[in-house]
Amino acid sequence: MATTTKSVDASLWWDPFSLLLTELENVSLSDGIPQSLVKKLNDNHTWFLDTVSRFKSPNQKSREALDSAKFTVGSHTLNVQPELKASALELSSVLCLDEVQSYLLVKRTNEGNTSASANSVSVPLHLVMLQYYIERQCLLKCTRQILMYALNCDAVYDGTGEKEVQAMRDQTQKLVDDRLENKLLFVLEDLLSSTYPENMSVDFFTLWAEETLIEDNLVLDILFLAYYESFCTCNGKQWKKLCLLYEGILSGGYNFGKLALSTEAIHSIFHAKVQLLLILMETLDLEYVLQMVHDETTFRQGITTFSLSDIQEIDAIISGFTVFENKEAGPLILTWAVYLCLVSSLPKKEEYEALLEIDHVSYVRQAFEAGSLSHLVDILQSNILKDSDGPCAGYRSVLRTFMSCFIASYEISLQLEDNNFKLILDILGNIYRGEESLCCQFWDKDSFIDGPIRCLLCNLEGEFPFRTVELIRLLSALCEGTWPAECVYNFLEKSVGLSSLCEINGGSVVNSASSVVETQRPLCVPGLEGFLIPSKTRGHILKLIDGNTALVRWECTQSGFAVLLLRLAQKLYLDSTEEVLVIFDLLCRLVTFSTAACYALISTGSTSAEGAIHVNGNLHKVNVLELICTSVKKLTPNSNGALMMSMGVIILTKMLCCSPSYISTMALKENIFDVAFNTNPLGVGSNGLSSGSWLLSGRLAKMILIDCEQNESCYPLVISVLDFTMQLVETGVENDVVLALVVFSIQYVLVNYEYWKYKVKDVRWKVMLKVLEVIKKCTLSIPYSMKLGKVVKDILHSDSSVHSSLFRIVCTTAEALEELYVSRLYELVEIEGLEAAVGSVLDILFSMLLDISKEPLPGFPVLYRAVLSSTTKPIPVVAALASLTSYYRNPVIQVGAARLLSMLFCVADHSQLFISGNACFGLSDKQIIDFRSGIDSILCEQALCNEDLLIAAIKMLTSAANYQPAFFAAVIACKENSVAQVIETNNVKQQKEKDLIDAVLEFVGRSHELINSNPIILLNVLSFMKALWQGAAQFAEVLEQFRKSENFWKQISVPISYIESMQNNPLKISNEKEVRSFAYQYNCQSTVLEIMAHELFLQKKLMYARQTSEVLNAGINNSDNSGKTKNKGDSSVKGILSTWCSSSVLENLIRSYSLCEFDNHKYIRLKIAASLFSVHVMEKLVGGDAGNLCVYIVEKLNIITKKLNDLPAFSDLLSQYTQHGYSEGKELTKLILSDLYYHLQGELEGRAIEHRSIKELSQCLKELNFLQVYHNKYEKDFSVHAKNVCLFDCNRLQKDLGLQTWEFSHWKASKEVAETMLLHLQGVNSMLVLAYSKQSALEALITIVSLCHEDPAEKKTTVQWKIPEELIMSSVKQICRCILDTISSLTRVPDYSEDVIGFLVAQSELLIHLLRCLEKKLPLPVCVLVIKSSGSGLKTLSDLGPSTNGVRKGIKVLLELLLLSVELSCASSQSFEVTEMETVESYADASTASLSLLPTLCSFMEPTDHRTLSLATIDLILKSFLAPSTWFPVIQEHLQLQRVMHKLPDIHSYATIPVILNFCLTLARVRGGAEMLLNAGFLAAIRVLFADTSDDSALCVLQNEESLLSSFNKLEKPCHIWGLGLAVITAVIQSVGFSFSCRNVVDYVMDYFLLEKSYMICHYLGAPTALLDLHDKKKAHDQNTQTSLSSLKETELTLLLICVLSKYRNSWAKATKEIDSPLREKCIHLLAFICRGTQWPRDSSRVPPLSCHPVLKEEFEWYKRPSFVNSKKGWFALSPLCCGLDPRFLNVSSRSALSVKEQATDVTGLAQTYFSDSAAVQIYRIAFLLLKFFCIEAECAAKRAEEVGFVDVAHFPELPVPDILHGLQDQGVAIVQELCESRKTQQVPSELQSICILLLQITEMALYLEFCVSQVCGIKPVLRRMEDFSKEIRLFLKVTEGQEFLKDSVKSLKQIISFVYPNLLH
Repeated sequence: MATTTKSVDASLWWDPFSLLLTELENVSLSDGIPQSLVKKLNDNHTWFLDTVSRFKSPNQKSREALDSAKFTVGSHTLNVQPELKASALELSSVLCLDEVQSYLLVKRTNEGNTSASANSVSVPLHLVMLQYYIERQCLLKCTRQILMYALNCDAVYDGTGEKEVQAMRDQTQKLVDDRLENKLLFVLEDLLSSTYPENMSVDFFTLWAEETLIEDNLVLDILFLAYYESFCTCNGKQWKKLCLLYEGILSGGYNFGKLALSTEAIHSIFHAKVQLLLILMETLDLEYVLQMVHDETTFRQGITTFSLSDIQEIDAIISGFTVFENKEAGPLILTWAVYLCLVSSLPKKEEYEALLEIDHVSYVRQAFEAGSLSHLVDILQSNILKDSDGPCAGYRSVLRTFMSCFIASYEISLQLEDNNFKLILDILGNIYRGEESLCCQFWDKDSFIDGPIRCLLCNLEGEFPFRTVELIRLLSALCEGTWPAECVYNFLEKSVGLSSLCEINGGSVVNSASSVVETQRPLCVPGLEGFLIPSKTRGHILKLIDGNTALVRWECTQSGFAVLLLRLAQKLYLDSTEEVLVIFDLLCRLVTFSTAACYALISTGSTSAEGAIHVNGNLHKVNVLELICTSVKKLTPNSNGALMMSMGVIILTKMLCCSPSYISTMALKENIFDVAFNTNPLGVGSNGLSSGSWLLSGRLAKMILIDCEQNESCYPLVISVLDFTMQLVETGVENDVVLALVVFSIQYVLVNYEYWKYKVKDVRWKVMLKVLEVIKKCTLSIPYSMKLGKVVKDILHSDSSVHSSLFRIVCTTAEALEELYVSRLYELVEIEGLEAAVGSVLDILFSMLLDISKEPLPGFPVLYRAVLSSTTKPIPVVAALASLTSYYRNPVIQVGAARLLSMLFCVADHSQLFISGNACFGLSDKQIIDFRSGIDSILCEQALCNEDLLIAAIKMLTSAANYQPAFFAAVIACKENSVAQVIETNNVKQQKEKDLIDAVLEFVGRSHELINSNPIILLNVLSFMKALWQGAAQFAEVLEQFRKSENFWKQISVPISYIESMQNNPLKISNEKEVRSFAYQYNCQSTVLEIMAHELFLQKKLMYARQTSEVLNAGINNSDNSGKTKNKGDSSVKGILSTWCSSSVLENLIRSYSLCEFDNHKYIRLKIAASLFSVHVMEKLVGGDAGNLCVYIVEKLNIITKKLNDLPAFSDLLSQYTQHGYSEGKELTKLILSDLYYHLQGELEGRAIEHRSIKELSQCLKELNFLQVYHNKYEKDFSVHAKNVCLFDCNRLQKDLGLQTWEFSHWKASKEVAETMLLHLQGVNSMLVLAYSKQSALEALITIVSLCHEDPAEKKTTVQWKIPEELIMSSVKQICRCILDTISSLTRVPDYSEDVIGFLVAQSELLIHLLRCLEKKLPLPVCVLVIKSSGSGLKTLSDLGPSTNGVRKGIKVLLELLLLSVELSCASSQSFEVTEMETVESYADASTASLSLLPTLCSFMEPTDHRTLSLATIDLILKSFLAPSTWFPVIQEHLQLQRVMHKLPDIHSYATIPVILNFCLTLARVRGGAEMLLNAGFLAAIRVLFADTSDDSALCVLQNEESLLSSFNKLEKPCHIWGLGLAVITAVIQSVGFSFSCRNVVDYVMDYFLLEKSYMICHYLGAPTALLDLHDKKKAHDQNTQTSLSSLKETELTLLLICVLSKYRNSWAKATKEIDSPLREKCIHLLAFICRGTQWPRDSSRVPPLSCHPVLKEEFEWYKRPSFVNSKKGWFALSPLCCGLDPRFLNVSSRSALSVKEQATDVTGLAQTYFSDSAAVQIYRIAFLLLKFFCIEAECAAKRAEEVGFVDVAHFPELPVPDILHGLQDQGVAIVQELCESRKTQQVPSELQSICILLLQITEMALYLEFCVSQVCGIKPVLRRMEDFSKEIRLFLKVTEGQEFLKDSVKSLKQIISFVYPNLLH
């Protein structure tokens, strides 16, 4: 079929009025109307005017439009879907509605129904019909709302938003100008005449009738508003038309009555009749006519609505009413009679004589006979004026005006003794009761219309207390609202006199004309037994009763309230039910509406009711509290008793709010509910609570059941008891009564309420909601009420009956709730009650699961298992929650379900109750689809109408991603969500709606807007994304979708760029909203940084994995492509980071984040303010005045008062005050507290407390801080960022203080003190919120910076980013200043220092990572700054002591910072020349700073990590900045060396041992230090250490392959403690010298090391044997020796000790008597190995002489660096082959090999590296020490030969053969010659100079030993050797000419050559 487009009338289109109505209802009157809403109102003006008549009948053009493929309605184009078309045509036929409009309805209904849209099916017809009527009714409600808004905007208009307010006025005026009332009358007539649609099924008849009647009601509401608010004027013609309509309705002239097909329809018909009646009454304008009568205005002068002819015509219509047939016409006839009466009362009656002929009295008689007053009572008592959402106040106002005019017209007085007077009072009571505005008007003297009713009230008051019931009933109705209640109380409290019956006789009459009498004797007053009217009291006769009995008003001044309470007490005793009920009702309403009245009642009387007696005619005031408690306890179990008990409990509840301590004590003392105390006498605990059951007598339960079944008052007893229970919980009372009531509420009321019988059906829902509210209150009080909390938790965790009750409420679905709205079995109030209950249960379950997550209980509570069980009835909880998240009618339920799901995910993860097989929590496929669809619709909603729902949904997704990734992957991150699906429908392609990822990306795209306007939403979105990145393994596909998004990383980093504007806008801490916004912005930045850090780390891991794979699978072609595709996100992130580094972004981040917001001074001021408040309240408590403080605070402050009284300082003050006679007795304590108060006030203002005793009391108060219980973990925002945030609960504290009611009590003057404390509390909270957020951002920045270190493996694969050195330097200086500021705020506030220390740690960690980026280039001035800042922090933390939380970690981090800075500074000074900055002054500063820090560092010897860092730092400082003469006295004084030595043998602290030994080595190099070591027991400690590590592998962890592998994997520096220990001993011996003590040391060392540890000496002197037999290849392979650079150093240190010890010849000879020859042989073999190493064959078939692979991290770094020697001779040529990478790690480490691939190579073809050069140098150092040892031996032998005169060859020490010595000579000469020759034109570097000198020394000693050997053995030099050496040495001397650094060495070398080879150099 060809595609055609039809056009239809644009007027057929409408935007959904349900949404527009929601916008109108949400408009704030004070804020004005949004401009967008104004535009919508203007666009829909014609719809508001024509209302439902704009819905058209079917027509042919619309039918043809549906037959086309698409059609246009104005600017809207729609594609016709066949399934929707069929439904639309059916709907059009049924409703007689235009086809296009029908199609629009079907389409919108289908889109709004999630199940239908998900299954691609059309919704049922009845749902579309229901939506149609909803649209019609919402349209009418919009028109009604416009009129109400226009009325109210003038009342609240404050001058703001004038344009928007005027727009609403204009809209209303335009409707009026367009004759809205005529349009409405037309619509009303049409509705009244409507008939049943022909094509409608009988099943829908009732629905049609009910909805039509609802539209009638709405139209009448609009008409009423139009006339009531004088928007329109009703003339005579319109009034007659309305009257005829009313007559037709009553007489059945319309089809209206035929619609009464259901209860709802009957109710609507009655409603419509009443509405039309009230419209007719209002349009008579009785108030204006009454004003004319009052002002004596003539009919002609007054501007009346009706003319005389109109009145006559109307009267003709009214006279036609037959009240006996239609009694409902009676009120209209009575109203007309009142109107006629008022008109006939106007002056100049001759002007309208025709009206006088009308008998209005007969109308009154007819109306009374028809029961018109009773009908009005029925109207007022019906639900029309209670549950209607229409203008109920206006309806009541019309009736009030009528009654006032009726009373004025017929002068209704108290003489009317029939039932009509009672009906009048009932009408008045029902009018005013519940309508505060009318009550306010009544008590306003300027209100003219209430005047007649006020007169009636005064008449009733004149007969008080004779007619008490009538007066009190009317006053009860008139006290609705705060001010009216106070007016009622004042009205009764003032002196009103008394009225009583009196027998009149001649002697009592004083003036018969004025009816004044006087009593001749004291007169009793009936009902006031015990009270006498004094004799000679005059009175006025009000009326004669019979005979001589009259009612007299006595001039006896007495409080009406006192009289009323006394009558109440006596009526209770006499069981006068009616009067007691009305008095209770009045008291109940007074305390409910007026706090001031409640306080007045509490303070009323001091004796019980029974004790109230008269004194000289005056009454003692009755104690209301005792009276109420007594009455409640003694009431009989019947309906009236239940009602009185309910009101009494309400009174007690309201009083409890005003004076918790006093009222709770009295009420619980009276035991009004008969709690059985101590039911288990053997189970009374120490807390005074019964440990058995808390039992209530059955009386309360019985009374509750009676009340539910028999009473229909507004005071259900069960609600009152639950309110009382809840208030007791809030007051903090914990005793048997409270526990019994709580248990009763939960285990009895909650479990059984649904099985009770209710006379009023709505009470059931109220009970359900109230008991759930009690449970919520109890759960919130758990942190503050330990005993109550335990009981509540036990019940809620374990009682399955309670769980069943909760699950029956919450275990429902969105579909089930939706069905309730279309069901005829449920009223709206029931549905709303159920929805509210579901929301409450969700909150309760959330609180309990949160409690479980915080305090894991042993096992799993029953509640927890039930919540997660798949067998929970009626449906599983998880299934219910998944469904309820899509219940769009009630966002509160959606929010609660989402929050509870979030908590379930978390708790399920903690318990591991679910296994992976139950990843979806038992949800079916359909439930999963619906759940995902619901979440998508929430997130994809363009207009964020409900922020809480959006945030809750995002948090739920975050929780699922964090704790249940399998659930998230299965339910949310499905593949179909990531692929755009295209659906072909009728040849029209429709793109699938956006999904979750699209919605998240949209939020990211709006980051620039959200970070400023709504950062909390952006924060939650970012937190969700962070959770995805944290679980990257499970969410790889989702992350890839994010990465593929255009400019994703640029958009997500927008919050970071906002840092500059945050710095430029100073923050006002007092503005809590602004503080929260800043905190959220910091959290957003923190989360962005964490996401980027996760991405960097993830990409690095992926890159390493790819490279490893490439190495293992060389030649894979697609590896590069994969790298390119995976590298996009990495490059983008690093590109952004590079941009930050090059711009000011990173600098701003560091500057902003490093500034500490924690301020302990705020804490101190808070403590002072809290102490000030405490003292102020304690002073009142001492006087017995607890005010309205909660019980907990009262008890806490009483305890503090007692503790203060027990202090010696308090006793001293008592003694001083007593001596000075300041006060006596009890008042003395108050005086001391008063003085303490003023001292604290001065301290708060900045003045220090000087008085010692007062200062001690002040300090004690601060330590006994009663606010600590309110300092709790912040859980309002269930998010990652709030996990460790602790804030003060200001709301809870303010509630416990009862601050809102202080204004009405004598505590009003104290309010300023409490508000000052709360102000400081809020300031601390704001500071904490901001500081915690900034710390979170700082920690995230640390993570980013920590990933900045350059990795050579990434150079060729990724974009590199590096922080510029200038930025690092400036940032280091900035952070150091911030650290000093942070430290200055670290005062002695032990409760709160942990926060500041935490921030200090974060600052220090950032500084550490920045310093690591410097690559050993830290200038000395900067180092000094770091030393000063870290040193200051160490000193401060040391002063705080280890008891303060966080101190240990803070010290550790600062020590790490200090150590790193000194290391970098030392490395910098060694690597570079001294710059201008590093002057002598800088060095002096470093020395001074270091020296001052030494005592502090010496104190950190515990724990182990502190000791390690501290000793390492001290060691480095001593070596770098200080001379021994400077530092030794400090070390000697402050370092407890014995403790250090005690820790040395601790093998469990293995990492500490080398640090201690290194420090000992530094110390041993000073003679005093060496002596300190000896005195501290170093030798014994080292012996124990080596004894514990007898295995050589323990002394060097690199001696075997397993250790090598372990070291490589752990990347830890191994501890070669053997060599270090030998080095320390060597230094000690060298420092002590040849003293006597040194001999002892030498003997000790020789005995231990040369004898006991001889195997270790032999081990380290053992030479590889690979080269000793060059012809045995197999043997060479087998004996290849593996060593390490560290082992070579160990050998060096072993030889060094041997050299030092060998100088002590006597001890040496004695000790080495048995091992001297083997020792020398070992040394000769090792020297031969070094000599013959260069003789290794060059062919590749030979293995290297030894293997020395890099193992340590720094050795791998050396391996990557090029050679610094670049020699092709000796071991420098051989070492590259020996020092390659270990073949076992070659694959993993091949990346590193790339860095040296292109370096210079030697003859072996292998590259020389820094590491190979280092190994060669180490070998030559060993050779040097070996030669030195042989030289010492030779020298000693020579001296011995001189002494004896001959050489004893047999005992001459073994020396190396000349061949060995020749080899060493040749290597030394060749290498030095090569180095000098290659650097002829440039200076030789210092490190090469030392190598050259070392080699020349080796050559010299080798020549010396050769000379010795030749002399002893008589060996002459070989000629060939002489020739070769001569050539070499001559060339060498030529090359070294001009090298000044070799001058001395060459000179010495020439000298020895002249001995060995005489005449060789001539």
